[in-house]
Amino acid sequence: MAGFIAQDQLLSEQARLLNAAPGIGPTVLATLLGELPELGTLCRRKIAKPGTLAPYRLDATAIADLTDGQGRAADERIARAMAAPWKAIAGIEGGLPPSWALAQELIASGAEGALVPSAQNPGGTALILWRWHRADEMGADESREGAALELLDPDHVLTPHP
Repeated sequence: MAGFIAQDQLLSEQARLLNAAPGIGPTVLATLLGELPELGTLCRRKIAKPGTLAPYRLDATAIADLTDGQGRAADERIARAMAAPWKAIAGIEGGLPPSWALAQELIASGAEGALVPSAQNPGGTALILWRWHRADEMGADESREGAALELLDPDHVLTPHP
């Protein structure tokens, strides 16, 4: 990866700036450069903050509701799965986190996603989609798998203006 970065002037400059930040090692550097191609090209007003709420339209047939209807986990198994330290279990211990095992079960049963208690907003819910596509990509080929998702952003706050 270092050789690839060195061959590209823009990536080299971004790498130089990122390397100056404390805690940025080669793995984080490669991840940031690979996953965020817009890095360094957008001002802070054009980037949505983590946890940004966005209205959307969803057309789905198989969403598993793992809540009790009040924003809490539907049962103790789901509560334990949602609270388990998945990063430590997967990354450090090399195990399968309970939330991932639950997701595998739901996917195998045909679920396109799940409604779960929100980690960001206690009492709220979050939607996780495993199989989805942009609603405007359907066109003549309606063979797309999963839920159709459309971001409702008429003022282009979250999306670039066409």
